[in-house]
This record gives sequence, structure tokens and C-alpha cells, in this order.
Amino acid sequence: MYVGPRLREALARIGTVSSTEELRDGLAGTAQQMSFPYVALVQHGGLPRLIERSMVVTNYPAEFVRSYIENHCFVIDPVYEVSQLLDRPFSWEEITSFVELADHQQALFGEARRYGIVHGITVPLHIPSESYASCTFARPEPIEITPSLMAVLQIVASFAFKAALYLHHAMHGRDVPRLTRRESECTALIALGKTDWEIGQILGIAQTTVRYFISRAKQRYGVFRRSELVARAIVDAQLIRDGQDKMPESAGDRPERE
Repeated sequence: MYVGPRLREALARIGTVSSTEELRDGLAGTAQQMSFPYVALVQHGGLPRLIERSMVVTNYPAEFVRSYIENHCFVIDPVYEVSQLLDRPFSWEEITSFVELADHQQALFGEARRYGIVHGITVPLHIPSESYASCTFARPEPIEITPSLMAVLQIVASFAFKAALYLHHAMHGRDVPRLTRRESECTALIALGKTDWEIGQILGIAQTTVRYFISRAKQRYGVFRRSELVARAIVDAQLIRDGQDKMPESAGDRPERE
């Protein structure tokens, strides 16, 4: 199975890409090493504007992609429909357990088979404040489904999605808010399930100060829920963990009152 140093190397490669082309090649290379010659990472929101605005990273055959877009297949693709129903990876053989395929959807799968896109595993990717997305790994031959395979595909897909969002936002001029050191530390501890009291004990600050930093972080991102803050900070790689080099303390890390 694709684990250990090979997986770490693949994730490191994906995490340091600087262009969509590099991400496509890195993701495709990782998928190929797991015996999946085809991969497609797609953000579903705005699919009618697929070419101009949506995030699409794929090595699917160009002719199939062109036909898919020209015929607006994204509107009827059952893979996208099921990926919005589930929060776990699923094989294409499971699709009919969740939706009844119409003739035109059967025809879409038939067209994909012409290009060797026959058996697939799709990883739903749901992040608050971002539209639904999915990452599909496909191949001509049947797939032996194992828990470890599903886990590895989910890890790879999640890392690739994070890198793709960063590149996509940069291309479209989205400014990424910058958290201060304390805001980042508090957000990271929220992600670990710590309470405000526990965060205060860990960081050596008052519980009211913890709430201050969390409130400031939410204001920077324009979100209201802590879960949204954590999700956005993860995507933007702003969480400080033990052992990382910490950014210097800024004026924003000094609350007006304790």
C-alpha cells in the first residue's frame, strides 16, 4: 500500500507546487503510483462557468474533457450528485445505491468508458465557506476496495484540494487574511478540540484573552462560527503547531484589556 515515506514525499511535493500545472502533474504522478492513471479534482460551484472560474485540475483525456464541457455534462453527472450526499470516499459501484441513473447519465458513463475511465473512487471535499468539490481517481480495471486505500486517497485528495484552493484564490485575487501568532495558536488549539479554559492554560493567558484572540481571528475572516474559522485557517496554512517556527508577536497580540 502507498504509505510511509512514499506518501510523505508525495504530500510534500503536492504541498509545495507553485502552479496549477505542477499540481496536476504531482497529483497525477501520485495517482499513477497507486495504479490510477486518471485523476480529476473539481470544485463544483460555478460549474456552468467551468472554463473561466471553477477550480479544475485533471489529466483526463483532452477530447473527453472537451466533450464533457460542450455538452454541459456537469449538470447531470451523478458522481457530483452523490459526492454532495456523502462525507466519505465512495466507489462508483455504490452510486446506484444513492441515485437512480437516467438514460443520459448511463450514456455519460458509457462515453467515459471509451477513454478508459471505467472504475473510480471519488473523495468528497467539503469545507465551510467553499463550494462543494471532489477528487476522483479512475482506472480501466476493477478496484479492490480496502479501508487503507480509501484512507490514503482521502489524505492525498485533501492535500491536493488545499494546494488547489491556494492557487485558485491567488489567480483570482483573493486576499488571504493574516492571523497573528496568538490568533493562529488559539485557532490551532480549537482545531484540536480544546476549550477556552484549556487553551488559556496551555498558552499561559487568561480565558478572556483567549476569547479576544478568537474573536479577532473570526473578524479577519468575516466568519461567525469557530468551525468556519478553523476550516479557513487550515486551507490557508495558518495554523501553528508544536515544533513549528513561530511568527513574531505583533501589536495585534496585545489585547487592550485582560
